[in-house]
Amino acid sequence: MPAWTFAGSTFNTTAGDKTVTATPVDGDLIVIVAASSGLAGGTTACSDNDGGTYTLVDSDRTGFSTTGVLNVFIRTALITSAGSTIFTASQTGSSGGGLHVYRLSGMTLVGASAVRSNGGESTGTAGTTPAPALNQAPHARNPILIAVAAGANAAVMVPRTNYTEGADGGYNTPATGLGSAVLNSGENSVTLTFGGTTSTTFASVGIELESQERSYHGLGFASTAVMMGGIRRAWHRRCSGIFVPEYAI
Repeated sequence: MPAWTFAGSTFNTTAGDKTVTATPVDGDLIVIVAASSGLAGGTTACSDNDGGTYTLVDSDRTGFSTTGVLNVFIRTALITSAGSTIFTASQTGSSGGGLHVYRLSGMTLVGASAVRSNGGESTGTAGTTPAPALNQAPHARNPILIAVAAGANAAVMVPRTNYTEGADGGYNTPATGLGSAVLNSGENSVTLTFGGTTSTTFASVGIELESQERSYHGLGFASTAVMMGGIRRAWHRRCSGIFVPEYAI
């Protein structure tokens, strides 16, 4: 089953591109939450020094800070070369910003194909609770990412119950904050209501990724690994001339 690991973050008032250095492992899918201020259109691209390219998923979520934009990017291929890697959010012309980098193990789909559902909010009302709504009901075996960006130099997120926060903080000039959190499995609500209010106007986003575990679980297997084990045993029995089903009495 897929599992999230928070890899690192950078978020500050320095203008221009931002980077995070982290060490993924083979097979990881990289998901990046990026936010910026003072840059119309927000983060233009994400990349890494291992040749990775990234797809923007969902859409620009806006209406916080000064020309604030919240984005999510997903790598278009799994990591195949483990080692120290520099992840970059292209934010040339910004007045500040940064990125939160997550590793997701146990995935097979990549890029936009890895997204099963998504949704978000722009110009959320100050003093209310962020509640991005997915465009379809999530499957309980799929991983979820949520994020909020707001016009405050402070922690701006109260995570949804059972979600694990990766990072949450901000900067001044202009006041901007970014928080994100993840859940490996167990979500069953379309509306991902956070655990508390955000004091200023905000943007939020929720992303459900397609683990494909749910397909095999529907066939009675707990995971792809269990299914493949069953296939290997069946093939071995067939090659050995045993035609009786494994659990037949």
